[in-house]
Amino acid sequence: MTLALSFVRPLAVNAQEKKGDIDFNIGISTPGLYSLADLEYGRNSFFYYDYSNLSDLSKESYNSTLYPSISAELSYKLADAGFLKRLSLVGYMGLHWADYQNISVASDSKDDVETAVKLDLMLGIRYHILNSKYFSMYSQAFLGGEIKNDCEYWDKTGEVVNLGVLGDNDIRWHATFLGLRVKLGKTNVGLLTELGYGSEYCTSSLFIIPGLRAGVSYRF
Repeated sequence: MTLALSFVRPLAVNAQEKKGDIDFNIGISTPGLYSLADLEYGRNSFFYYDYSNLSDLSKESYNSTLYPSISAELSYKLADAGFLKRLSLVGYMGLHWADYQNISVASDSKDDVETAVKLDLMLGIRYHILNSKYFSMYSQAFLGGEIKNDCEYWDKTGEVVNLGVLGDNDIRWHATFLGLRVKLGKTNVGLLTELGYGSEYCTSSLFIIPGLRAGVSYRF
């Protein structure tokens, strides 16, 4: 018993000293890059072009409804001293979905509504610009992959995105330009907001216009 207590005690003391190094948060955000692609004009996207009209009028050949994305982050501070004290290892999971209905403009017929669902799993690094007891400011970057259901929606929106600088690949990425966290009183709970661009949240797939994520966090 004495030997067991002598082993557990240092671990308990160390955990107490390291309190605040683990942060878990859940949030809601604007849709990500691969969801917003269906709203943009571009080659290989879902647009029906009627070139018989003088003005090259276009008609959408589908209906889609985008929903806010839901996500979770888990971060671990790497060190308490030196340069590494400003860095945290972060895991990210983001859930995205949209309702999609293909329409034949020529026959005026509609397919059944499908639900496109995608789960992004990424790993990244957070850089703490400021990390005080009650207020935190940070930037972070992620790389990872995705799990998605078999829906034409993701294939077509992916084609639009891959026409840009990303190339044709399955790598998912995201950059948080600025994140802010404010602690609520004497609790371990905090409110956060993040401004960033990529597969998790943004406001355009053609231009780098940041999106917004907001949530609640808890520090251990």
